[in-house]
Amino acid sequence: MKQGLKQAQQQKFILSPQMREYLHLLHLPVADLRRAVDQALEENPTLEETVSGEPPDIPEPSASARSREDEENDSAAAIQGEWENSDPLGFFAAPVDFSKRPAADLRRTLDFQENLLTRPESLFDFLEWQLNFLDLAEKERPIAMQIIGNVAEDGYLTATVDEIADTLGTNVGDVLRVLEKIQKFDPPGVAARDLREALLIQLERKGADGALAKEIVREHLDLVAKRDFKTLSRIFNQSETAIKTAVAFIGKLEPKPGRSFYAEDAVAVTPDATISIKDGTDNDLEIRVNDEYVPKLRLNAEYRKMLRDRNTDQQTRDFLKTRLASGADFIKALELRTSTIRGITEEIVRAQPLFFTRGFSYLRPLRLKDIAERLGLHESTVSRAIHGKYMSTPQGTVPYRSFFSQKIETRDGIGESQKSILERIRSLVKNENPRSPLSDEAIVQTLKAEGIRIARRTVSKYRDILKILPTHLRRQR
Repeated sequence: MKQGLKQAQQQKFILSPQMREYLHLLHLPVADLRRAVDQALEENPTLEETVSGEPPDIPEPSASARSREDEENDSAAAIQGEWENSDPLGFFAAPVDFSKRPAADLRRTLDFQENLLTRPESLFDFLEWQLNFLDLAEKERPIAMQIIGNVAEDGYLTATVDEIADTLGTNVGDVLRVLEKIQKFDPPGVAARDLREALLIQLERKGADGALAKEIVREHLDLVAKRDFKTLSRIFNQSETAIKTAVAFIGKLEPKPGRSFYAEDAVAVTPDATISIKDGTDNDLEIRVNDEYVPKLRLNAEYRKMLRDRNTDQQTRDFLKTRLASGADFIKALELRTSTIRGITEEIVRAQPLFFTRGFSYLRPLRLKDIAERLGLHESTVSRAIHGKYMSTPQGTVPYRSFFSQKIETRDGIGESQKSILERIRSLVKNENPRSPLSDEAIVQTLKAEGIRIARRTVSKYRDILKILPTHLRRQR
C-alpha cells in the first residue's frame, strides 16, 4: 500500500512552467527565437529591452528599504528559488554556467546575411537521423524504416498499421509500439494518422496547459471546426471564455507537421554559433554564440516599484505579480538557453577540432550521449538543443547534427565516423584510373589496408548515397 502511494506521488512530478519555457526556447533556432522574444515583449508589459550600455539584470534594492511584506511580493527575487527546485526529471546534473569564458567580441554587430544557408534536408532524412538515437530491437528497425518511408511530405503516415504489418510479415502490435516511438520525434505531430492524432501528439507535449484542449480535440474536433462554443461549453461544463481560450490554443498547433520541410522556397537559416580561427594562429579556435540577434531583456523597474508599493490596489498587485514572475521566467530561460548552446558548441569543438581546420573527412564518431554526459544534461535536452540549428565554421555553415554520426569499427577498435568513410570512398573513386575503375571489393580491401573494416554491401550502399555509378558504368574506353 505504501509503495503504491509513493509511486502515485512520483507520477505527479511534471516539468515546472520555468523548465517548460526553457525547453521551448531551447528548441527554437535563433531566427525563431527573435520572434518569440518580440511576442513576449508584446504580451508582457513588465518586460522591456535594455538600453545599449545598461546592464540587462535588475539591481536588487537594499534590505533596509524593503519590508517583510515587500519581500514576499517581490516575484523577481522569489523566482530564483523556484528555478533551483524546478528540475524533477534531472535535466541538469551540473551547474548551468558551462563556461565562464566570455567571447571577446560579444557585442560586435554581426552581418547575418553573410551566414545565410539553404536547408537541403528532407523530412525523411531528418526522421532517419533521429532513428539513430532510438533504442530499437533488431526486429523493430525494419518496422521503423517502413513507417518513416510511408510518411508523406506533410508529415502524415499514409499507410495503415495493418498494411505495414502485412508488408513486413509482422504483427500489428509490434508496428503500433514502434509507431508510438516515432511519433515522439520532431517535428511534433509527425507520423500521425489523421488530424486529430497530430493535434493530440502536439498537445501531449504541452502538458497540463493543454488539458482542456486535449479533451476537446479527442472528442469534439468537429465542433471546433464549426466554432460551436456554446455546445462545447455545455458538454465540458466550462465557461465560453474558457472554451474560446482552449480553441485558440488548438489554433496555434500545426495541422501539417511536415510543413517546414516542403516549403517551395529554400529556407534561409541563421547560425546559432560562429567558430573562427583566431587571427595570427593556424588552429586556435574562437567560439561565439550569436545571441546579439536577440534583444536583451529586463523587468521594468516602475512595475517592480508598483508591486512593492502598499498603496497599489490588490487587483493590480496580483496582475503585476503574475506578469513579473512570468517575465523573470522568460529572462532566465533565455539566459539558460544561451548557456546550453554555448556548452554544447564548446564540447563539439573539443570533440571535433580537426574538422574546423581540415574538413569533413576528419570528423570523428560523436554521440548525443557523449555530449550529454560531459555537460550533465539529459540526452533528450541535447537533441532538442541542436534541432534545426546551424553553426558557421571555417568549412562553411553546417547543421549541428552533422557533427554526430554513427561509427564503424576500425582494426584497432577505434570508431571511424560514417562521414569520414563517405569522404574516403569519394576520394578513392575520384582518383581512380578511369580505364580500370575500382570495384566495390577493391574499395573494401583498400579501406581494410587502412585499418577500416567495412562490408562490400556497405560500400555499395555508401556509393549509392554518394551517387557514384557502379564499376562497369564508370569504365572509360
